[in-house]
Amino acid sequence: MMQILFEDYYLLIVNKPAGLSSESGRERHPSAEDEALLYFTSQLQEKSTSKRLKTTPYLRAVHRLDRAASGILVFAKTKTALVNLMGQFENRSVAKVYWAKVENRPPAEKGKLTNWLKKDPVARKSIIVEKSGRDTQHCELEYTLLEKSGKEFLLEVQPATGRFHQIRAQLAHIGCPIAGDVLYGGKPWKEQQIKLHARRFTCKHPKTGELLELECMPNEGW
Repeated sequence: MMQILFEDYYLLIVNKPAGLSSESGRERHPSAEDEALLYFTSQLQEKSTSKRLKTTPYLRAVHRLDRAASGILVFAKTKTALVNLMGQFENRSVAKVYWAKVENRPPAEKGKLTNWLKKDPVARKSIIVEKSGRDTQHCELEYTLLEKSGKEFLLEVQPATGRFHQIRAQLAHIGCPIAGDVLYGGKPWKEQQIKLHARRFTCKHPKTGELLELECMPNEGW
């Protein structure tokens, strides 16, 4: 079972291993959603007195995390919690911080990257384009160089937007592909794994409104 970082009646928050899809889908990859649902269902059978919940347990991923990446992934246990958190994402009141190990030193120790992305559905990747146009999306992130580890450089990355493969594409665009990210020019590491980790997550609890701050470190050997 995945490491559980937080759980109550409304939320289940886990540390997703790299290689698992966030949600179950058509491609039949192993998914964090399936594993979380198995855990949640077993807990309901053991502890819940609600026949309805036992028959039709509700669990939905609030956001996505790339299959090849690891780190904090949030599931909602109620529809109300899901709607509330999705609203926080839309209002950009949720804060996510990532760690990325890249192959080259970035041009500056701190930087802000602003680009336009266009999704390539055939290659299943995002492409940086020079200006706004049809089917493009604005994307923005800030990064800080934390340390050099062997031949790799550890960056802390805070995206201001949540676009498909945004961090991977923007870092590769400045000559700093993420280690293992062959799709964006990186050298192979492990199958279906790259060195991108969702390190911190901050939101308001969907029921109480209290600030919820979570952290998790990458697995050993990352």
